[in-house]
Amino acid sequence: VQKMTKKPAHWIAAKLVSDALEELKVAGYFVHRQDPVDTSDSVPEPDAALVQGTPRDYLTRNPGSTDSCLVVEVADTSLARDRGWKKRIYARAGVPVYWIVNLVDRQVEVFTLPSGPADKPDFAQRQVFGVADEVAVWVSGVEAGRIAVKDILP
Repeated sequence: VQKMTKKPAHWIAAKLVSDALEELKVAGYFVHRQDPVDTSDSVPEPDAALVQGTPRDYLTRNPGSTDSCLVVEVADTSLARDRGWKKRIYARAGVPVYWIVNLVDRQVEVFTLPSGPADKPDFAQRQVFGVADEVAVWVSGVEAGRIAVKDILP
């Protein structure tokens, strides 16, 4: 996955979402910040991911899609790419929850129920949360906390 130059709003939102996930202190998980997540055919570096275990569990490999219960991309100029082929990469890999922090429309798009490997991989469900909303963070079918959309937008 080719990386793009990040504008201030992008890196600020990435920091805010990582910090918000960190503040939840989800037992048995850590926040992976702008680092690789292995899939079967790609190694994207999402802006944030909630990964099972501790960083030392990955001394010999990168976390994979099955280790990540949530992957987050921040989108401004990359919105079409994040809604398009990046979403397909995560759906094919079976990432359970994919968020796009959409800076263009000032909302968070939450994608769930990935297809896994398929001719046209995708997520079956999409929900949109606006500035006045909170987004639930789900881990293994249990709500681990909520994050206010306004708190992760610059």
